[in-house]
Amino acid sequence: MIRRDPWVLLEGQAALEAALAGWWEVTGVVIDEVHPWEIPSWSGLEVMRLLSGELQTLADPSRHRGVLGLARIPEESSEVAAFCRSLEEDALLVVCPKLTDPEFAGSLTRQAEAAGAAGVLFGTDGASPFGALALAASGGALFRLPVRVADGGVILRSLKSAGVDLTGWESGDVSVGTSPPAGRRALVVGDPGIGLGPFWRAACDRRGGGPLEELLGSLAVKAG
Repeated sequence: MIRRDPWVLLEGQAALEAALAGWWEVTGVVIDEVHPWEIPSWSGLEVMRLLSGELQTLADPSRHRGVLGLARIPEESSEVAAFCRSLEEDALLVVCPKLTDPEFAGSLTRQAEAAGAAGVLFGTDGASPFGALALAASGGALFRLPVRVADGGVILRSLKSAGVDLTGWESGDVSVGTSPPAGRRALVVGDPGIGLGPFWRAACDRRGGGPLEELLGSLAVKAG
C-alpha cells in the first residue's frame, strides 16, 4: 500500500546521488566509516559516520552497501489535476491504478522514462513507488521523472478533464485498437495478476495488447 508518511529511505550511493541531482530534499545521510564516498560539499549536508556493524542494523546491507539517506517525498506528488493540465499537447503518460508488486512498479517507471513519457501516475490502492524495492527497480528514474500519487477517481477525472486518451493494457490481451488519435495519451497498466478491474476497464477509450514494453514503445512513437 502507499506510504502514509512523507519519508523515503535511500539505500546506496547511487540512490543518494540521484536524489541530490533531482533536487529532492535529503535531510540526513549515514555512511559506513570505511566507505570511500564523500558527499558533495554543495549539498550542504552533514554526514554521520558509523561502524559497519551499526549500519547493518539499520537496513539491508546488500542494498545500501554502506550508504543510507533519508529524503522527503516532493509535496507536489498529489497535485494530479494541475500536472495533467500542464502537459504538452502530445504528451505520453503511464498510469498505474493498482499494482501489487513494488518491483514491477519501479521497473515500469524506468520503462516510462526510456519511452520519453512525461510522467507516471500511481493509485493510492497499489504498491508505493517510493518504497525501497520500487526505488531500486526504477534505476534512478523515480528521481528524474515526475511521479504523482492520488486516489484512482481523482486520477481519472484529472485525465479526462485534460483531454487525455486512455489505452488500457492487461496481461494476456491481444493487440487491438492500439492507434490512439493525436494529442495527449496515457497507457493505463493493469496489474499482471488482477488486471485493470471493471472501473478502469470501462474508463479506457481502447485496449492494447501484446508485450507491455512494445505497446509503450508504439504509443511513444505516436507521442513523438
